[in-house]
Amino acid sequence: MSDTIIEPGSSRSADRDDKLFAGLNYVLFLVGNIIGISSLLAVIIAYARREQAPHWLQSHYTFQIKSFWTAVVGIVACTLMIMTVILAPFGLFGLLLVWVWMLIRGVVGLVRLLDGRGHPNADAMWV
Repeated sequence: MSDTIIEPGSSRSADRDDKLFAGLNYVLFLVGNIIGISSLLAVIIAYARREQAPHWLQSHYTFQIKSFWTAVVGIVACTLMIMTVILAPFGLFGLLLVWVWMLIRGVVGLVRLLDGRGHPNADAMWV
């Protein structure tokens, strides 16, 4: 059994290149938990590669884009909470939850990619 699902009309080398870019994006998202700018680079790559990728990889790119924008909204909301005195502890806890959430989504997505599986529901908020 092969490690990648090949769609009709596509070549193995094209699928391998697309799989490499999707894997690079997951690594950039995982590094983005420490250095935020790499997540921005990953979402740009995801937007650029999503339309031309095979269907099973499109679900990975959609999953990455959804993860990025949800994390941005969470970070902005938590930052606003930190600016208040009363909600500051909740904002700090929220930032920790966003960090863990992105870490879990990045690892689960990378494992699914390496198994050659697409996401069953790429638009879902949970893993």
